[in-house]
Amino acid sequence: MERTVIRNMDEHGRMPARKSGLMRTRVHGHIALLLAFALSSCAFKNKDADLVIHNARIISLDPEGHEYQAMAIKDGRIVELGPERLILNGYSAKESYDAAGRMVYPGFIDGHCHFFGYGLNKQKADLSGTGSWNEVIDRVMAFARTRRDTGWILGRGWDQNDWADHAMPDNILLNERFPDRPVLLQRVDGHAAVVNQVALDRVGLNAGSVIAGGLLEVKDGKPTGLLVDNAVDVFQKIFDDADEKTKRRALLEAQNDCFAKGLTMVCDAGLDAGTIELIKHMQDEGALKIRVYAMVADKPGNLAHFAEHGAISTDRLWVRCVKVYGDGALGSRGALLKQPYNDAANGYHGLLLQTPEHLRDVARWCLDHDFQMATHCIGDSADRFLLDVYAEVLKGTNDKRWRIEHAQCMDPADLHLFADNSIIPSVQPTHLLSDAPWAIDRIGPERFKTAYAWNSLRKQMGIVALGTDFPVEAIDPLATYYAATVRKYRDGTAIAGSPMSEALSRKDALLGMTLWNALASFTENELGSIEVGKRADFTVVDRDLLTADEQGLRKAKVLATFVNGERVTP
Repeated sequence: MERTVIRNMDEHGRMPARKSGLMRTRVHGHIALLLAFALSSCAFKNKDADLVIHNARIISLDPEGHEYQAMAIKDGRIVELGPERLILNGYSAKESYDAAGRMVYPGFIDGHCHFFGYGLNKQKADLSGTGSWNEVIDRVMAFARTRRDTGWILGRGWDQNDWADHAMPDNILLNERFPDRPVLLQRVDGHAAVVNQVALDRVGLNAGSVIAGGLLEVKDGKPTGLLVDNAVDVFQKIFDDADEKTKRRALLEAQNDCFAKGLTMVCDAGLDAGTIELIKHMQDEGALKIRVYAMVADKPGNLAHFAEHGAISTDRLWVRCVKVYGDGALGSRGALLKQPYNDAANGYHGLLLQTPEHLRDVARWCLDHDFQMATHCIGDSADRFLLDVYAEVLKGTNDKRWRIEHAQCMDPADLHLFADNSIIPSVQPTHLLSDAPWAIDRIGPERFKTAYAWNSLRKQMGIVALGTDFPVEAIDPLATYYAATVRKYRDGTAIAGSPMSEALSRKDALLGMTLWNALASFTENELGSIEVGKRADFTVVDRDLLTADEQGLRKAKVLATFVNGERVTP
C-alpha cells in the first residue's frame, strides 16, 4: 500500500493535483477494508468452548419460546445460543456435534420413578408379560437354575390382570416347586407379592399375624402366601442387606438404561440414607453421572439422619424431600376409595397404609426441617385425606412445593385443594394405558371418567410433574409423552370411557418432562430449559415432538443424551 502511494507522488513528496482526490479515496478505501478484515479476524473463533452443538433445532423452552440452531458449552454450562454461523465462527471448540437437523430438547427428567429399585430388579427374575401363574413359576424355575447360590429367589413383574383368570395367585404351586428355598415374587407395582412357606417361616409370619396397613391373606386357617402393601414391607430387609457390589451394579445398570432413553435426571421416590450416601459417593468418583433428586423413604432412622445432617445440594444430587405412602395400588385393590370397589365383596374400600397421626407427624417434621413432602395417593379417599393434612400444616399459598404422587382417582370436588395450598400434582400417564383394560371394573365407569385427570390437575397450579414410575412401567419418556398427549393405546385405539379432554397439549407435556419437573424438584435455576448459564443437559430426538402425527410419536427415538455437556450415550 505504501509503495503504491509513493509511486504516485511528485519529486516534492506531494500528490499530483489531478490525482490527489482519486488517490485519497483509494487509500481510505484500502484502509477501511483492512480495518474491517482485521476486526473480523480478531472475532473469528476468539472464544473457547468444550463443545459446540450445531446444525440443530434447539427447543429452548425459555419464557420467550426461542428456537436456536447452535450452542456453545464450557465447563458443563451453556455459554451462548444463536444462529449456526455465529456460534461456529465465534468459538474454537474441543469437540463438536452435528445434529443433522434433528431436534434438541432440554434433558428429560423423570418426575417419579424407582431408579435404585429398577437396578436391583435387573438382578431378579423378570416376570413381566407372563400369561398365567404357571408361566410365572416356569420363569422362576429357569431363573433359579442360573443361580449358583442357595439363598433367596426374587422376582418381580407379574400382573394377574393380564391373565385369563384374574384371581390373585397363592403359593400352593410355589411350595411344591421350592420346598426348601425362600421365594418372594412381587407384583408389577410392588404393592403385592406371593411368597412360599419357607419365606413366611423366615420372617415369622403365620395365620395369626396382624400387619397395620397390610394384608396377609388367610384361607382355611392357613396363609396363602399372598401379601398386600405393608405386609410386603416385612421382607424389605432382603433388599437392605444387598452388599455394596450389588448396589453399585444396580445403580450403574439403571443409569445406562436411563441415558439410552434420554433421561438426564431422575426423581427416585423413596431411598434410605445409606443408599443416598452411596449415590453421592459414586457421583463424587465420577462413576455415576446421572442427576438424582432423592426422596427420603419415610422411616424413623432416615428422618433422624437428615434432622441431624440437613439437606443435600450438589450439582448432581438433591435431598430435601420425604416420600410417604398414603395408600396402596389400584391393581391390587390397595388404593383407598371413598366408595367401595366395584369388583370386590363386602364393601371393601382399600387401605390407608399409615395412621392419620403418623401422616400429620411427618407433615409437621417436613415443615419444621424445610423438607418437601411427597405422598403416594392413588384412591380418591387417600387424595382427599392427604390434601386436608397438607392444608392443616401449610395453611394456604406457599412455595414449599409439596406434592401428591399419582393423584390417580381424584374426586373432581377436591381438585381445588391443590391450588388452595400450592400443591404440585405428580402423575404417570402410561399408567392409564396399562390400567384401562381393568380399571373400569375396579372403580366403575363414572369414577373412571374422572380418573387420570391430567389436564384438570395441570390447571390447578399451572404445572404438572410427569414420570413413569419405572419399574412399574418401562423407562421411556417418549412413551410418557405419547400417553399424555394422544391418550390412546399404543396401537392408536381409543380408551373407552376415558375423556380426551384430559390429555395434555404437546407443549405442556414437554414442559412436564423438563422444566416443570425441575420446578417440582427445586432445580429450575440449573435445569429444565436450554438457556445461557444453565447446565448443559439435553436430549437429541429424531423428530419434532410438537408437530409429529400420532404414528410419528410412536416411532420417535432418542439419538443422543448429554449431561453437563458430556455425551453419555454411544
